Amino acid sequence: MEEMMDIVDEDDRVIGRDTRKAVHKNYAIHRGIHILVLNDKGEILVQRRSQKKNDFPGFLDASVGGQVMSGETYEDAAHRELKEELGLSEDIVYMCDYNAYSPRQREKRRVFLCFFNGPFIPDPEEIEDVFFMSETEISEQATRKNYTEGFLKSFALYKKHKAKTGRPAQQ
Repeated sequence: MEEMMDIVDEDDRVIGRDTRKAVHKNYAIHRGIHILVLNDKGEILVQRRSQKKNDFPGFLDASVGGQVMSGETYEDAAHRELKEELGLSEDIVYMCDYNAYSPRQREKRRVFLCFFNGPFIPDPEEIEDVFFMSETEISEQATRKNYTEGFLKSFALYKKHKAKTGRPAQQ
């Protein structure tokens, strides 16, 4: 059975639903999530996307990313994706929302933070590898072509959030 996704308007109100394939093909606005997993040193867990992925194979990406399926909340999807991609059932903390609009898709994205040192059980169909990187390492390499644009946007918003609040989030 094909995965169904809600189609939303600019105000993030559900206005319909369709298959994942049709939502992307028709450039419909839909919902997605990112989770940035941080360890005790303040480093961010980065995933190297599987070479089997259709989009951005082998690129470095957010710790966890995924689509919100029809009828799910952002939080439901974040917990599901955290379990599927990294084998975790940890608490998450809301950070921000933004429009992840690109030539490939139009997604209302919610970003969460998760505080966990490991171990992780990455899904080999989705993820080639995971490793922690410091903010400095990510920033210094951000101009390279091997990061997804979505991760770089979520990372930039994380840095703004941290600068504004003086901390990653409430732990």
